Amino acid sequence: MKVAVVGAGIAGLAVAVGCERAGHSVTVFESKSHVGGRMETVKVDGHPVDVGFHVLHTAYPTVQRWLDVPALQAKPMENCTVTIHPTTGRRRLLGDALRAPRYLPSTLKSVGVGDGLRFLKWRLGTKASDLERALDLPSPSIAAGLQQRRFRPSTRRVLGPLFAGITLDPTLSERFAFADFTWGAMAHGQMVVPKDGIVAVPRQLAARLTRADVRLNAPVSAVTSQTVTTETGSESFDRVVLAVPQHIASALLPSLKGQHTPVERLTSTVVFRAPRAPFKQARLLLNEEWGEPRRRVLHVHVPTNLHPHPGDEHWVVATLVGEHAADPDEAMVLDELVDWFGPEVRQWHHLATTTVRHALPHIDPEHHERRLPDLTIDDVLVVGDHRAHPSVQGALASAERALEQLGVPIPREVLA
Repeated sequence: MKVAVVGAGIAGLAVAVGCERAGHSVTVFESKSHVGGRMETVKVDGHPVDVGFHVLHTAYPTVQRWLDVPALQAKPMENCTVTIHPTTGRRRLLGDALRAPRYLPSTLKSVGVGDGLRFLKWRLGTKASDLERALDLPSPSIAAGLQQRRFRPSTRRVLGPLFAGITLDPTLSERFAFADFTWGAMAHGQMVVPKDGIVAVPRQLAARLTRADVRLNAPVSAVTSQTVTTETGSESFDRVVLAVPQHIASALLPSLKGQHTPVERLTSTVVFRAPRAPFKQARLLLNEEWGEPRRRVLHVHVPTNLHPHPGDEHWVVATLVGEHAADPDEAMVLDELVDWFGPEVRQWHHLATTTVRHALPHIDPEHHERRLPDLTIDDVLVVGDHRAHPSVQGALASAERALEQLGVPIPREVLA
């Protein structure tokens, strides 16, 4: 069977790998000059910098089937989050006391016994064997769900920015079920960062393709159930798999319009070089005042705390989402970070700014299943996180669903 895969992100690459291993002839079309889709990394002064903030959750079942995580030379983030109140300089630590008991006193001090018990109840309500089960049930928005769980306003000032960063939705209108899913992933696995950046994930999949015809710089202008059209003309295939982001899929397949209409989820990172790290741990530092006047930075992390730079310098990455990410001003970001870390910030040097305009898909909050019901649209197999939920798990699960439709075996263990 001749299979065309349009898009070389992780969903498309997984379909291509599965089909090639099953003996099918595979052609991959990718509009960019490299594989990976939105999992992209650039080199800045020889050090990898991810385009957008990325971590890989080892608890995802699909990750365990498709990826060799040790080969990524990935290192884990700590099982905690620290917040800062820039006006006062106060910091609070919230950690997973079940996995790291040393965080229990600091967490209780930060949120109180009542919210500490609410965190514990939430944590115990997750299941490693089925992280996605909450997605099959009706749920309110994240904003409403945090209130329904009776978290205090001071604790919501931590959880609000945390989930805004995960969903890239400042309004927190995403399903609370998705917050349950991500909470479970954090509880039952590690958040790891590959040594060579997040692009190492799709590159590992692409390296398993030995016979497929992978065409880079090949934007597709039209697809049907058996044809793919590029600037060089149309080609015929037995099956066509569309593995592109939500807004591109909607443009190529008119029948998708109106189904979970794309809403741009925007994020930018502003990267600075610092002579010393503003903190030494592999943690996120969340802004409790995010969204208030002059509080545009959502969180800061220091990737060189995990993977040191050979020159003993540090990279400091500030993340913005929503309207503030549309046209980030590094001077304004630097001014804001002076309130976080003091005048030493003035010694930092701006290295790069990255922006991802359609970073995550939009799933209608009224949808209450872990995946969308339609596997094919106009007889084209459609895969990607927008067919499930906005995560690596969602993307790879959608690829597995397409492979099952094609009669291709799903790996039971990590592919060699």
